[in-house]
Amino acid sequence: MDVGARIETFQLSGLLVVVTIKDVAREAGVSIGTASHALRGSPSVREETRRRVLAVAKRLRYQPSALARGLVTRRTHTVGLLISDIANPFFIRAVRAVEDVAQENGYNVILCNTDEDPTKETQYLQVLMEKRVDGIILATTAGSLQAVRDVRWRRIPLVLFDRELPGVATDTVKVDGVLGGRLATEHLLGLGHRRIAIIHGPVVRSTGAERRQGYLLALRAAGVRPDPALIREGNFKQDSGRELTRRLLDLSPRITALFCTNNLMTVGALQALGEGGVRIPSDLSLVGYDDMEWWTLTHPPLTTVGQPVYDLGREAMRLLLAQIGADGRRRPQRVVLKPELILRESCGPPGDTRAGVLRRRTGSPRRERVTP
Repeated sequence: MDVGARIETFQLSGLLVVVTIKDVAREAGVSIGTASHALRGSPSVREETRRRVLAVAKRLRYQPSALARGLVTRRTHTVGLLISDIANPFFIRAVRAVEDVAQENGYNVILCNTDEDPTKETQYLQVLMEKRVDGIILATTAGSLQAVRDVRWRRIPLVLFDRELPGVATDTVKVDGVLGGRLATEHLLGLGHRRIAIIHGPVVRSTGAERRQGYLLALRAAGVRPDPALIREGNFKQDSGRELTRRLLDLSPRITALFCTNNLMTVGALQALGEGGVRIPSDLSLVGYDDMEWWTLTHPPLTTVGQPVYDLGREAMRLLLAQIGADGRRRPQRVVLKPELILRESCGPPGDTRAGVLRRRTGSPRRERVTP
């Protein structure tokens, strides 16, 4: 029974048959080497032979083995991308950028969601190493240091994306979180606020620690003593923003401004403020983080710290490609992008009821950009 008949028999029985290049070569009446050269379009193969091999491969539905090809070329043309929260639109934008650059350069992306869980991050890193990906882009939970070091020990190209990891010498691309925290807090201070609360992310992660640091630096530079009661640590999730905002609203004397340091916690804060009947900005000024499209649709439109997310993802993939091409002969690079403060209508002077009413009556939202 020839291969073609064997395939039809297996199809009828519902079983899977794997066609190898050896089958193609035998059916075409050529050597395995000639079949391989013909399938790769090598000029060393006569046109008539090439056409015969291609016709046989098509008839047999031959699919080249990426794994076998990778063993020869030492390249699989796949990269792993580990993000910490697939529900966060920030990471979705970054994924798009990474995939765009990867596709332009002939690479496929394996996407992994760790859900801020160090155990899942460690498991995914192990899987990607077993799959022999050509490189990894990682938004780390900061809880899988040994697994990350194992990646580096195996000399697999690695780019730390959005978050830094102390003690790991590899390429890093991030946004200046200290500057982002400063820009938001300085804006509120400039409006006259002194009771400024912050909901920041976990300080074990560089993004949480840096934005909190920027907030503290701005307060101290303005001569305002930080109040521990106004500094609350969330988990970058919506529920923590909601719960922590509720607690902050119970403080006395009351807070006059709130700074939330990521988009999902900002959504949670808006829920709590709405449930509490708090008017923005007449009762409380609010600054969020990450410039999402829907911030222009809130009432009032939200002032926020914007990050160049697409540039972040694009730069991460560019650095990874440079590592892959350098085969280890390259010093680690650290790329730091700048955030910007995007002014809309959610902030005003403390107790400025009139300003809040006037802003709510205006038709189009004010939008200004503040960069350092």
